Amino acid sequence: MELESITLRSGNLTAAVRTDSVKQLVERSELSQPFAEQCRNALLQPLGLPELARCVVPGDSVAIVIDPETPHVVDLLVAVCEQLQSVPDGGITLALLLPLDPANAGWSRLVEQLPLHLQQQLTVHVHDPAETAQLSYLASSAAGDRVYLNRRVSDADLLVTIGIVCSDSLLGYRGTTSGIFPWFSDLDAIQQSQTQGHPELTPEQPRPYRQLVDEIGWLLGTQFAVQIVPGPDDTPLAILAGLPEDVMTAGKDLVDRVWRVKPRKQVEAAVLSVPCDVASGWKQFGNAIELATRLVQSDGRIIVVADLPIPEGPAATMLRRCQDPDELLKPLRREPCQDSVEITQLINALRHARVYLYSNIPSDIVDELGMIAIEDASELQRLTAASKSCVALPNANYAWIG
Repeated sequence: MELESITLRSGNLTAAVRTDSVKQLVERSELSQPFAEQCRNALLQPLGLPELARCVVPGDSVAIVIDPETPHVVDLLVAVCEQLQSVPDGGITLALLLPLDPANAGWSRLVEQLPLHLQQQLTVHVHDPAETAQLSYLASSAAGDRVYLNRRVSDADLLVTIGIVCSDSLLGYRGTTSGIFPWFSDLDAIQQSQTQGHPELTPEQPRPYRQLVDEIGWLLGTQFAVQIVPGPDDTPLAILAGLPEDVMTAGKDLVDRVWRVKPRKQVEAAVLSVPCDVASGWKQFGNAIELATRLVQSDGRIIVVADLPIPEGPAATMLRRCQDPDELLKPLRREPCQDSVEITQLINALRHARVYLYSNIPSDIVDELGMIAIEDASELQRLTAASKSCVALPNANYAWIG
């Protein structure tokens, strides 16, 4: 029998698994147009709004809010700026708004990827939630909570959001206004979002937090959303632009059609990959293994291909020093920190199955985190071949079970 080859990629890591016992749970996508052309078409034919260049007049100030975890975010930003700079008579003021950088580097690695002319024309602002002078009062929510946002968000003539539509355990669906709130609000709002999600729910089931995010979008008024729907590989499923409500509706349909996983039964092993991202890779890793605990039988194997940095957050540091990881669960729930969600997801996965990690992280650090290091692709191949039943899921952080 000819063996099927399934390739999983993450950053500089590639693992080709050849076996007849592995089933790939999602199919790879193919866009018929080059990425840049897809961007331009989305901006010229948006959903529910005129083309982007017709949404402004000379003299307007445009705030572009980006979710840095968005795949191809630099390419999307360049396409948006090109459209806005094509406005006759010009005079458009462009400001790039970025949330707080977890690495405290002002997102320099992102800004430096922009073409030089854009670096000179864009005014870059990195939000500091502790700086109250940056904040302005927007309104009170229906629940009576006072909502504060960076004043550059609320004062802009046009607000353009660049982000990603995908399933999210806390929000149900991530995208559009979730790139604005809570990340451009105050410290309290950001801290309240650092909580465990609802993996037992499907994305379409109501989430109070998503309802709050949508309410804030309504309070802000008309925005122009540019959102990518990710695919199982580096090729996106779609680029959507226009009215946030219409973009989200179209994005949800794609997410539900492609990323919904319906396993017939639990398997002995799951081999996953997550995208490589210095700032958010561990968040994506946590989402992936949380999903895997529902795919894999008790005491099975969760095998992850992930080109991750060494985790340096407070929760990861505590886990590396802790003799009994279960003892961390209550403190992390009681006093959440920036990486408490993904470390809690890891601890819960370790309680359910053996977790293997194929990465560039030194094996002793992987061991301190409670996982088993895979040294090379051939070892990964042997692990999957030894499993009686195994599923493969590239970019597993985007999938959901329903």
